[in-house]
Amino acid sequence: MRIPAVIVLAALATATARAEPEIKWNEAENHVGQEVTVRGRVVGIHCSNLSCLLAFDPAFRGFTAVIHARSFEHFPPDSLDKLYSGRQVFVRGEVKKSDGRPQIVIEDPRDLTLVHAERRRERETERALQVQTELLERVGTVLAQLEELTERLLDTQERMEVLLTRIEQREEALGSVPAAAPPLPPAPGFGEPLPRPAFESLRSIKRGMSSADVQRLIGQPQYVEDTGGGWTTWYYGYGRSISFDARGRAKSLVGFPKP
Repeated sequence: MRIPAVIVLAALATATARAEPEIKWNEAENHVGQEVTVRGRVVGIHCSNLSCLLAFDPAFRGFTAVIHARSFEHFPPDSLDKLYSGRQVFVRGEVKKSDGRPQIVIEDPRDLTLVHAERRRERETERALQVQTELLERVGTVLAQLEELTERLLDTQERMEVLLTRIEQREEALGSVPAAAPPLPPAPGFGEPLPRPAFESLRSIKRGMSSADVQRLIGQPQYVEDTGGGWTTWYYGYGRSISFDARGRAKSLVGFPKP
């Protein structure tokens, strides 16, 4: 972001260094042979078939701007008075002496400009340079943000690759461990006799009862096995088990006393 700003400042410094020094019209005599910019008010204009003189001294004794006939296509004599008479202007060029008076010969329209137009152009140029500098700074900021975002994305990608590698390693490790066999259901049998209240509950269990009724009478089983087709077998210990069909009805009783 700093490099474009330095380039702009260097360009401005170069342009300033190459610009001609600005002097007043009555100082032109002290700058003969130099490239300068003369500032002054045009107080008189005199044209002939050979040239037009723009005077800054009412008596035409001081500095004058000269337009030769070969440049009349750029400076029509009929329009000079309307454009420049009584107005402040800038005259650019090399100061020379003719008949003992300093003068600058004007050939390029850019060498004769109105002061207010020149100031406006300078302000526009300054504004354009300022806008360009701001734009370059914004572009630099955006590039810096993109660079930071790219670094973050790369860091995230590296983390994801590490995480995926760990997951693959864990899956391989789990795949190499044999699965534990499910616990075997208790062997069927009539078991030990229970106290009378519990014994009466066991005697009340009958085929066709719902699983909810069985659970209400003798409680939760110790183990439930899914035997397929919607059938399940509940194990209550001491070799007791009840098989329920897909509708949840008791179909087989093992180890329960007869009613």
